[in-house]
Amino acid sequence: MTRTTAASSASDSAPVSSSFYPALDRTIRAMDESVHYLHIGAVMEMGGVPPRADAVLDHVRRRLPLLPPLADCHDHLASHVRELPVPGCRSGDWTRAYDALVNSPAPACAQRPWAVWLVPAGDGDGYLLCYRAHHALHDGVSLMRLIRLLFARTEPAVPSVPVPPAPERHKALPALGVRVGGRLRTAADSTRLLVRAPRRPLLPGVPDGRRVLTSAVVPVARLRAAARALECSVLDVHVAALTRVAEEADPTGWTAEGRRTRGIVLPVSLDAGGVTPYAGNRFAPALVDLPWDRRDLGERAAILAGRTRRLRDPGIRWAMGQAMGRLGADGVGRLSGRVFARAGMQTTVLGCTADLGFAGRRAERLTNLNCLPAPFPYQPALTLWRDEAVCSFTADTALPAAEKLADLWLRAIDVLAPPAPSASPA
Repeated sequence: MTRTTAASSASDSAPVSSSFYPALDRTIRAMDESVHYLHIGAVMEMGGVPPRADAVLDHVRRRLPLLPPLADCHDHLASHVRELPVPGCRSGDWTRAYDALVNSPAPACAQRPWAVWLVPAGDGDGYLLCYRAHHALHDGVSLMRLIRLLFARTEPAVPSVPVPPAPERHKALPALGVRVGGRLRTAADSTRLLVRAPRRPLLPGVPDGRRVLTSAVVPVARLRAAARALECSVLDVHVAALTRVAEEADPTGWTAEGRRTRGIVLPVSLDAGGVTPYAGNRFAPALVDLPWDRRDLGERAAILAGRTRRLRDPGIRWAMGQAMGRLGADGVGRLSGRVFARAGMQTTVLGCTADLGFAGRRAERLTNLNCLPAPFPYQPALTLWRDEAVCSFTADTALPAAEKLADLWLRAIDVLAPPAPSASPA
């Protein structure tokens, strides 16, 4: 399945509570009118008769004490829960609904720009429930944790009093040898990532600021089977498929330009773990070289496995956290520009095992909304939920292949993870 919608960028900023990386929190708070942190979210496709908006509001109010990043909005919660009528929207074809969701402005909120959107199908059969928030409030990992609590089918236990702000968290300090090794490896990676490099615009003309969203769906089992056969991870399979997309949709020449590193950026989560959604982005960008010289996608995935495995090193994560905590507002702006100069793409894989739904009914599909930073031509995200993997691409419409990106990814997945042959009739 491939879906196409249009999206516009948002530029709201959101305060976040100081937790573990105070300098990074100050950076996010200072990002007024910034294009570097936009909106991300997740959409559940639901069957059945659409609920009333006040029923969704009551649901969010009951769950709010479980969601520390949102709890301060209790007194004006109605401004965050909205119904979005979409003329001509029908269950089974949500193109217009997704288009309306990604183009809707953020709700007015003095604390944090986020919203839960209800989009009923025009024929009265089916609806969408979308949680969307400014990227300053969440990274992908925190977003999925919040979705797990907000839309779990089983009513979670809600404390009788609001949850107090989370105390300052301190991770255990790694051993000296681990810290030294992490610093050295991270310093080498940062040199490659941050050193000055020539930068090209998205296209010779000026991007028009309007974005499209396309998505493709494959069974999770196919990706996992390919990962086992190639002795790599689902992330490596996904990135290998993206290399083929990049070769076929490359408006700036970054896949062939010898003076660039020609890699891909992966966000590395720096959170200590746990089930509680945390406030603010807690990730660092890591540049991974791509083996363009290997034409076989399976070989590329196997090589990538060795290059992504090191990102799980605790010393590297610790060193990344120390570096990100020292960035100022200007530093983050320069970081985005230099990341684009060294990489043409950024991606992530988000997994969720929770039984999601609303009013006792199970969701039929979960799709990630990931608005890309303006300097990137396009930004994909892969969502794994139940037995489906949904790869969604956001791209500026100035990109000629904007509406074909999901199809290109799907074609590469068919090479890496061929579908099982259908049984022939007797």
